[in-house]
Amino acid sequence: MSAPADHPDLHREQASMGAIREIWASRRGARTRADVAYLVYLVVLSIAILVVPVLRAIGVGMARPDVVPVLLAGAAPQVVTAVALVAAGALVLTGATRGPALLAPFFTATLAAGPLRRRAVLWRPFARALLVPVLGLVTAAALIGATLVTVDRAGLTGAGWFALAAAGSGLLLGAAWLLGELLPGTWRRLLAIALSLLGLALAALPVPVGPGAAYPLAGAMAMPWAIGLTLAGIIAVAACIPLLDRLRGEVLLEQAVRWEAATATATTGDLTGAAGAFRARASTGRRLPVIGGGPLPLVYARRDAIAWLRTPERTVIGLIGAIGAAAALGWGVLATGPLAWMAMATGILGLWMASSALTDGIRHAVHTLGAPPLLGQTAAAQALLHSLAPMLLLAAVGGLGGAAVALGTTGAEQVGLLRAVLVPVALAPVLVALRVHAAAKGPMPLKLATPIPTAQGDLSVIPMLTWQSDAILLVLLAGGVLVLASWLGPLWIAGAVALLVLGIVWLTRSRFRDLRD
Repeated sequence: MSAPADHPDLHREQASMGAIREIWASRRGARTRADVAYLVYLVVLSIAILVVPVLRAIGVGMARPDVVPVLLAGAAPQVVTAVALVAAGALVLTGATRGPALLAPFFTATLAAGPLRRRAVLWRPFARALLVPVLGLVTAAALIGATLVTVDRAGLTGAGWFALAAAGSGLLLGAAWLLGELLPGTWRRLLAIALSLLGLALAALPVPVGPGAAYPLAGAMAMPWAIGLTLAGIIAVAACIPLLDRLRGEVLLEQAVRWEAATATATTGDLTGAAGAFRARASTGRRLPVIGGGPLPLVYARRDAIAWLRTPERTVIGLIGAIGAAAALGWGVLATGPLAWMAMATGILGLWMASSALTDGIRHAVHTLGAPPLLGQTAAAQALLHSLAPMLLLAAVGGLGGAAVALGTTGAEQVGLLRAVLVPVALAPVLVALRVHAAAKGPMPLKLATPIPTAQGDLSVIPMLTWQSDAILLVLLAGGVLVLASWLGPLWIAGAVALLVLGIVWLTRSRFRDLRD
């Protein structure tokens, strides 16, 4: 029997990779095999000693009368499958910006662009990236299983099968993530839309499939679905290894450079700049006229709308995310207990993140601060005019998400349903005002980096983290105020919005003065 045709090439490739690994392992501070073995031992021991008891404690804490009925709901398995499919669609889109098979720019230029097969170079970062969706789904499945086991509604075997199904689903999500890095724009968007629509369709089916079919309450059906999903995940990952050779060099290098720049920026403490490195570039609608006639508010609304059309993928993701976040916030307003607080926090932060896709005009207005007013408007006036269209659009999608929850909720009082709609709508002007405040942030003061020696070590990281996360803290605080005001009536909501916006404007004025000086 003759040897395969690529046998000599395979030997040369193995020899080249062996030489590269030998050189890389000889560098100063390189990990030895003993170091890697100790690291694996440390991770396994930490999971057994720390992670498992913490998950069990959280499961015991979630075993409450207002949490357990949600996990025991008849639609819970279908929702699990729908969430997994929507997450797969989101990972497909994420692959366009930061794929799972990614190396540093140096190794991308020297190894991935060399004569070696890319699978031989990229399979390790791809395998490491798979840990993100796998651990995320397994952790969520472990929390659900621990809660149901605590209240004696499920056994350890059922919880174990559900965790195994989550691991297999995580591998499938990793494969979807790689497809997002591999496919061109149109096919990537179509795949993401198809996965999201499939998730919504399966959520309405009376018979659960996918990971939801292995829910801890599924009984005898859990084992075949768990094993099937695990095998499907392993097969999908194995099929992805040859696909690594098809990754385009320009995509790999662009993502590597962008990721390294964002990491370096985040290391210096500029998280806003790091996030800006992943902001989508204009891809369509370049010939649409931006400047037109009419009143100034309509002129600026036209400019914002065309900017949204020029980044359609980012805009659609932002709008869909805003609707989902508004629905989560509305459901949290109607519910009680820790799940309600988690849903409200998730909804508030989701709306904040979604608003970023609609407020590029505000960032541009702040960047013109100190420049000659070529268009006749100051930076503050531009920021105000650029705030109108995002505020109206956010209020509309927020009301849509809240109304969807209100229409799908039975047994709630009419006042509660009204609160579920009003709170996401009222949050829109507050979020836009906070976007202006965040855009005018400026560089971090050097005095915050002054060492603070204590018996526990240097605590200078605390003021730096507080400065970086001030927008998130303000968003959560403002959202909490609106939720509390909603218990008192619509007029209280309107008053809270007015006070919050005025307070944010007052804080923003001082930032404008600091940037101008």
